[in-house]
Amino acid sequence: MPSGMIFRRDCDRCGKSFLSPDRKTKLCPRCTGKVRHNIQKEPLPPKKPPQKVPAKKEKTLVKGPSSELPPDSIIQNPKEISTKEIPEEAAKAKEQKKPDRKQTAGKVTAAQKDDKVEEEIKLTEAQEQEIIGRYQDYVQEMQRPPGGRRKTIARDMGIPLQAVIQTLRKWSQGDLFLQRLIRENRFLIEKSYFQYLEEETSFSALKKRIAQETGLDLWEVARYLDLLHDGEDKLRNVPDVSGEQEAAILSEYQKYLSGTAPPSAFLHPLIAERTGVTPKQVYKVLLACRLKRFRERWG
Repeated sequence: MPSGMIFRRDCDRCGKSFLSPDRKTKLCPRCTGKVRHNIQKEPLPPKKPPQKVPAKKEKTLVKGPSSELPPDSIIQNPKEISTKEIPEEAAKAKEQKKPDRKQTAGKVTAAQKDDKVEEEIKLTEAQEQEIIGRYQDYVQEMQRPPGGRRKTIARDMGIPLQAVIQTLRKWSQGDLFLQRLIRENRFLIEKSYFQYLEEETSFSALKKRIAQETGLDLWEVARYLDLLHDGEDKLRNVPDVSGEQEAAILSEYQKYLSGTAPPSAFLHPLIAERTGVTPKQVYKVLLACRLKRFRERWG
């Protein structure tokens, strides 16, 4: 190309004509300057963060065998579903953090509780036998001191209540009288009790007579009679029935006692269905009747 030659060009950007020594240029000097200025100001596009391998591994673990995950691990609560909008790592960190605190607190509480129970139940064999003997005396005489039998025993012996509870619980596991006492035998005890209630001069003599008549153990008779008169405090919040309903319940109870065998259905639900009340209301009426007759007879 000869030196000093100038070419006339049309700007591809603004369309104006301009002179340039380079016949291949496409932009005028003014537009060339603007392009360079914009290129310097335009920020570089942000680089995409690389995908983290641990996140993929955690997803693989979640898709493991169902036997390793509890059924409640499936998200069903809308509040739990909303955590999907949180970044994956933050959501997992939040979910993992809460159980850690609960598990730690639970372990500490359980450990403290176990230490407390272990310390309280360290009794001598003589103390355990005395607890059992005192409780059996209450059952034999059908006595319920204010505050309850266990609290009274603990207070009188000067030992923690938990020690009494644990001792009686361990003892009662070997006392399977209710499993040996079938419904027919329980019916005979209840029927004989009301049959001989007015004839015997003492509660002890009455129990011995029932044991002889039925061929059952004296302790089984005493324990079941004690259960028949138990639960007064637990039924205080049960609604009272009307006078007519009470009379109907007691009438059905007399029919039950005059029978030769217990009905196929359980007593309280059966009477409840016939009188239009609830089984607990039936129990409350019958219990009040039993306690009244016992207190009138034996004080």
